[in-house]
Parts: sequence; structure tokens; C-alpha cells
Amino acid sequence: MTNGDLQKIRVAAADKEDVEFELDRAELILKEAVTEALSHGEDIEVVAEVAELPLDDVSELARRTAAPGPILPL
Repeated sequence: MTNGDLQKIRVAAADKEDVEFELDRAELILKEAVTEALSHGEDIEVVAEVAELPLDDVSELARRTAAPGPILPL
């Protein structure tokens, strides 16, 4: 194996890591957008369809959003 081969592997591994990061970021942004739409009263079935997510996943996001958070001291 040459140094050129190793460099190609390093670059490919870094590119893969970058794509995985961007995918994670896109998923987070989508979840935030879905949660915001649901909090504005949008129909859950329409949101699921537009987001191209299973209705069960959107329902789970809605449940997590509706659950009260911890009460923090002032």
C-alpha cells in the first residue's frame, strides 16, 4: 500500500464523517420543524406526509413535546 492509497482512505473516511454529520444535522432540523408545526396546531397526518415520516414517528415527537419538562428552581 502506498502513501497515496492511505491518503485516499483518509480523505474518504473524512468525507463520510462529514456526510454523517450533515445527515444528523438535517434530521435534527426536520424534527424541530415538525415539532414547531405541531405546536402551531398543524394536523399531525399532514405534517407526517409533508415531512415524509411515518405517522408513528410524528406522534412520538408530539408526545415528547406535550410532556411537561422538569420544574427548575428560579
